[in-house]
Amino acid sequence: MFVFYFLLLSISSADPMFTKIEKGELAPWTGRLFNDEAVSQFIVNDKLKVEQCNIQIDYEVQKSKAYLELDYQKKIIELTTQNQILNDKVSLRDNRIQNLETLKTPPNPFWYTIGGILVGSSITIGITYAVNQ
Repeated sequence: MFVFYFLLLSISSADPMFTKIEKGELAPWTGRLFNDEAVSQFIVNDKLKVEQCNIQIDYEVQKSKAYLELDYQKKIIELTTQNQILNDKVSLRDNRIQNLETLKTPPNPFWYTIGGILVGSSITIGITYAVNQ
C-alpha cells in the first residue's frame, strides 16, 4: 500500500512540459507529441466529463428530493388517517357513554315505594284474614 502511495506521489510530482515545435524539428524530450486538435479534443472531453458529472449529480439530487417528498406525503397521509381513526373511536366511546348513562338511571323510586307498600299491606291483610278464619 505504501509503495503504491509512493509511486503516485512520484508520478504526480513530475512537472508537465510544453513547448512549441515546428515540423521537422526534434522534440527536446522523449514522450508524446500532440497537435492542437488533439489538445482541443482533450479540453472538450474534459469539459464534457465535467458537464456529465454535473448532470448526474443534478439527477441524483432531484431523485433524492422526489423520494423524500414521496415519503413525506406518505407520512402525512398516514398521520391524518390515524388521527381520523382516533377521532372516530373517541366519538363512538362518547356515544356509548351517553347511551349507558341513559340506561343506568332507574325509574322513579316513588312508584317502587308505593308498589312495596301495597304488596306488603296486601300480604299482611291476607295473612290476618287467613289466621282469623
